[in-house]
Amino acid sequence: MKTNTFILIVTVYSLLLGLPALVSPSLSLEYFHTHPDNVHEQAFVNFLGGYQIAMGYWGYIAYQSTDKNTRKGWLLAVALLTLLAIIIYGFNVYVRKVEFYSSMTIDLTIWLLMALGALFFRSKEN
Repeated sequence: MKTNTFILIVTVYSLLLGLPALVSPSLSLEYFHTHPDNVHEQAFVNFLGGYQIAMGYWGYIAYQSTDKNTRKGWLLAVALLTLLAIIIYGFNVYVRKVEFYSSMTIDLTIWLLMALGALFFRSKEN
């Protein structure tokens, strides 16, 4: 796989995560087994949706760019943010005793592959 293909896949994934969270936060909250009627949680999910769309847009910029530093910067940001999200989720599950829902295993696997892929493809950029 080429770096551009990886960037495009992660960009599309970011947009697919961000759009539902921005447009229909209740459905996103149901997926994560929380309270879809809580307006504070909906506002937070809207924020995360906007953030994901921004990362997707920045990914599109990296995809179009021929500048290695732009591409490396985006790949590093994806890796660090995703690894941090995994660590925070682990903290919440094991320290705060937040319920671990069944589909989270799949999500965490995708996130880990995305973070490791970002580090791998960043190392390939000269």
